[in-house]
Amino acid sequence: MTKVLLASLLMVVSSHSFAATTGTLLLKGQVGQVLSISVTAESIASTLPLDVTQLDTKVATINEKSNSSTGYKVKVSSANLGSLKRTSGTELFPYSLKYGGQQVNLSGSQSFSYPTSATVDVNKDVTIAYTGVPAGSMVAGEYVDTVTFEISAN
Repeated sequence: MTKVLLASLLMVVSSHSFAATTGTLLLKGQVGQVLSISVTAESIASTLPLDVTQLDTKVATINEKSNSSTGYKVKVSSANLGSLKRTSGTELFPYSLKYGGQQVNLSGSQSFSYPTSATVDVNKDVTIAYTGVPAGSMVAGEYVDTVTFEISAN
């Protein structure tokens, strides 16, 4: 009986001597990355009057969204390297473009980097400029180019 009493006493003493005085709870959540870009063209973008000089004429609004912790960049490129090309020919009509008020070098692709981590939902204007050419000095037809805007995390 003494042994049982001693064993019981040891169990009570040992359970009290190891009782914790603090505890922790780890709380955790995850925020997914948001990274998107959308282009809203102005009506003039598909009906450019090539015989009338344009200077900073708004042709689109770009919406950028990002919550990247490393910031983001937007790459702008032109399929015809800054020229409208006649659909069934080789004739070119050069133009220049501004993105958010900054000149874009369309002879290759150009990236605009925004290195700060932040939540961003911003609209930027795209404007075009060119010197008009009389219709009699150009080959008739439709002149086109495709400008691509691509967003990615830094």
